[in-house]
Order: sequence, then structure tokens, then C-alpha cells
Amino acid sequence: MHQTRSQVAGEVSACIRCNECLTACPALPVRIQIETLNRETLGERISPDVARFAQACYQCGACVPVCPVGLHRDAMMLWLKMRLLHSSVDGARSRRGARGDRYDERVARWR
Repeated sequence: MHQTRSQVAGEVSACIRCNECLTACPALPVRIQIETLNRETLGERISPDVARFAQACYQCGACVPVCPVGLHRDAMMLWLKMRLLHSSVDGARSRRGARGDRYDERVARWR
């Protein structure tokens, strides 16, 4: 069910901001606004509250049948989860690079 960035952007722009998906969500750890979630799904910055929500989401799909326009918030959440995963991997790479790649050198010796 992975979507491209343009597919997610289309779903985000079609959202009528009724908040039904967030009301139905059993995993929402803190109250967030649908506008914030939509903006940060594709935006450059992801706030700690939205990141916690994305990590708490277990893809149950409760958000899908309640959407009056038939959007797949679950697919948008998967997109957001993937962004967070990629950013944490990229961050780890940049931190490792700052240490001089000593870890990579040690791993290479064991191969």
C-alpha cells in the first residue's frame, strides 16, 4: 500500500479537515490538529507530537472507513513513518561520518 509522494500530496489536498480520522484513531497519544498532520506529512519539518503519533500508529485502518471523502489516512501515515525512518537512518549516517567512520572500519575487519 506504499504511495508515491504525488499520490500522498493528492490525498492530503483532498482532505476536508473534518478530523474524523483522528477521532477514530485508537493510537493517538496526544491531541493534534488535522491541519498540522497534513502539513507535516509532506513538509520539511516533523514536530515531536506528529512523530510520536506516526510511531504509535499501528496501521489498524480505523481511520479509513470514517473518512467522508474516502481517503486512506493509513497510507499517508505509512508515508510519514517511512520519512521518519529515512531521516533517522540519514541522521545516524551523518553522525557516524562525523566520528570518522570508525564503526564501518571495525565491521570491515570482521568480514
